[in-house]
Amino acid sequence: MALGVAGRGPEVLGTYAFFAALTTVAITLRLYTRSCIVKKLGLDDWLALASWIFFIPCCAFAIAGTHHGTGQHSWEILPISEIPKGLMFWWLCEPVYVLANMSIKASIAVMLLRLTVDRMHHIIIWATLLVTELYSIYFFFLFVFQCRPSAYFWTRWTGSSGSCIDTNIVVRSTYGYSAVQCLTDWIFAVLPFFLVWKLQMTKRSKVSVALILSMGAIASTATIIRIPYLHTMGDVTDFLYATTDVAIWSGVETGVGITAACLATLRPLFRGWLANTRRTTNALTRHTSHRNRQISKPFPWAGGNAHQSRGYIRSHSAVGGRPFSPEHETRMDALGMRGIQKTTRVSVEAQYGPWAVDLEQQVDEDSRDRHSPKTSSSVGSKTRIHKCHLAGMMRPSREDAFFHSHDDKPNSR
Repeated sequence: MALGVAGRGPEVLGTYAFFAALTTVAITLRLYTRSCIVKKLGLDDWLALASWIFFIPCCAFAIAGTHHGTGQHSWEILPISEIPKGLMFWWLCEPVYVLANMSIKASIAVMLLRLTVDRMHHIIIWATLLVTELYSIYFFFLFVFQCRPSAYFWTRWTGSSGSCIDTNIVVRSTYGYSAVQCLTDWIFAVLPFFLVWKLQMTKRSKVSVALILSMGAIASTATIIRIPYLHTMGDVTDFLYATTDVAIWSGVETGVGITAACLATLRPLFRGWLANTRRTTNALTRHTSHRNRQISKPFPWAGGNAHQSRGYIRSHSAVGGRPFSPEHETRMDALGMRGIQKTTRVSVEAQYGPWAVDLEQQVDEDSRDRHSPKTSSSVGSKTRIHKCHLAGMMRPSREDAFFHSHDDKPNSR
């Protein structure tokens, strides 16, 4: 029978539920951006997906554990048979947690390798990745096989037979694991500044790109915060409560790492969304302005001192928005109209590579009444280009081209 979530259990449950949802949104946006906008999925994207696949079971196990004693003191857990269940879910979290971190570190490394052109940078990335992956493999097997049989980790409370290695070995190895993870995050955070230094970009663009690529280092903050609590993993008698902070910050570390690594790939999505938003806003503004001009200018035959309106046509001339006809000309002569206002509006759509350009040209021509022999004909024209729109997205900057080149190496000076 499951216990209610009590003690510090709600903290654990809330943390893992939040990051399960956040990483799901992040990985979905990443895959959409890479497959539908950039139109190419790379190895780093598949590794990020693998990390999320490992992290979701980790969240599920952690949340299930809160219903069986995680976050509660051992003497508060009743019946006592719930303690082994809570320990089992805690144990199940650890292997998939390590695999999720291994995958996301590999994803970041592959992304950086795709962007670098310097041999020394290649060596640094490969060396860092090799160290963190090898130590992660060691830590994975150490935790899984710290007890013989492995199930003795949670069945010791039931009086079953078995043995476990010295808990100090596990604690020291956990310190080492955290140090390696933190060092890897910072190397991968600093390296992008060197990767973009020789690119043909403005200094502002270089800093922007480097900061985006360095977002994965945010996860190291959670790793550093967790370090002071690692000694609690040696507390066997009150393990489920003592390790609450370790459980919480481990979830934050992996969740933030996956989310930050995904955000680093979403620039094309944000740029396209902002471009479409600006395009829609400008179109609505132009439409409203045009409607206001039409409403404020009555038809020429409305009587009194009404001003002549400006009609819009596509392929022929117009007066007051209506085509020329003998009847119209007779009516204008009868009203004593001395001039004709002609407006031609031309809309042109052109395709330039991936960008569709929509041009609007409005030409206003004023001429004297062609039927009046007393006035000479004079024509004045005015051309106004309303806006140049880009269909789908704005013209890409150098930064966008940098993120769109999935397999090609960036240009260097």
